[in-house]
Amino acid sequence: MKSTTRLLVGGAFVVGFGLGWAVKGDRGVVEAQAPHKPFMMQRVYTGTDGRSHVENIELNAQSVMEKITGARVSVSQPGSFSDYHVGPERRYIINLTGGGQLQVAEGKVDLPAGAIEYIDDLTGKGHTTANVGTEPRVSIWLQFANQQQVIGPVGNTK
Repeated sequence: MKSTTRLLVGGAFVVGFGLGWAVKGDRGVVEAQAPHKPFMMQRVYTGTDGRSHVENIELNAQSVMEKITGARVSVSQPGSFSDYHVGPERRYIINLTGGGQLQVAEGKVDLPAGAIEYIDDLTGKGHTTANVGTEPRVSIWLQFANQQQVIGPVGNTK
């Protein structure tokens, strides 16, 4: 009798484990097929009102591509703040660490580590920049070859 009970318990364990594994495997397939959240870049540009605005541009195969002529690393300390200014040149800024924040016409725009900015507000009132994180904000600045400002939205303004 004991061996029959052991056989039944062992069989139930194997069947339960097999079913659990199969269900988890199916869920993994469904999760892998779920649509991904697009990676967005924030473009800061001067609007026709002379104020800096922001638009979100999805980074994909059709994204805006710019020829790069220079690169530099920038480090700003926690609590640093730069009052209203325009971009000194058209550039990408890729945030590696820290917590940046811009103030534009629409309000505050958070720039966490991993965020990409497309600076294109070369005229007008400009934007403010602050390091609101608790660690230094390290970023890479990539200078565009073409310094002609593009006015108005070029991507999705989600």
